[in-house]
Amino acid sequence: MIAHISAFLLTAAFAAPALAGAPACATTEQASNIRAYYEKTRPGVPLAVSSRFFNVPEFVIASGLPASLSVGTAVTPDQVKTIWSSIDAWGATTRVSLVVSPGSKHAFAFPSLVPITQKDAKDGYIDVYADEGRGVHSHIQLDQVAAIYATELADPKPGFKTRAISLFGPDGNLVIGVYASIKSDPFDDKAVAGFERTRALIASMPRICG
Repeated sequence: MIAHISAFLLTAAFAAPALAGAPACATTEQASNIRAYYEKTRPGVPLAVSSRFFNVPEFVIASGLPASLSVGTAVTPDQVKTIWSSIDAWGATTRVSLVVSPGSKHAFAFPSLVPITQKDAKDGYIDVYADEGRGVHSHIQLDQVAAIYATELADPKPGFKTRAISLFGPDGNLVIGVYASIKSDPFDDKAVAGFERTRALIASMPRICG
């Protein structure tokens, strides 16, 4: 279940994209507003919520957050495979939430087990199936994933965070988000441990926005 979507690109950049074809980063003004929103207005909400509030693609939100909360990289098709393989390692029976938000206008979050990479996908794609094929089936077009972010946003309730690995298209809109936890909702400890490993992997790659 993947949204193939297109929307406008923002032109003024908070920091230049790392690779040609990557989405535009948040401007300095956008970054300031995004940070204030998360600090004072709605701490811990998923990126889709703030994206609708500011009427910008979700990539702009992720890129406008401070580095302590959000780390992202521009990706090649092989790097998409590498990062998703690290999500596979969270475990096939690990509970997560999957988020899609077509056009940054609508948001759908649904519970799932981790979608695991399948063998023998066609060139240019990865197929990821949850629950041994009984759950969600996703077919991700690799050249339409331009950047991946890991975001970790504190909830007002102590001890809870919203933790997401988000894949973004060249237009900055979300392809799919794999959420290890959302605000103060119950979560799987295995998903949180896996998220930390995937976040570290993304952090080891060149940063897309400063």
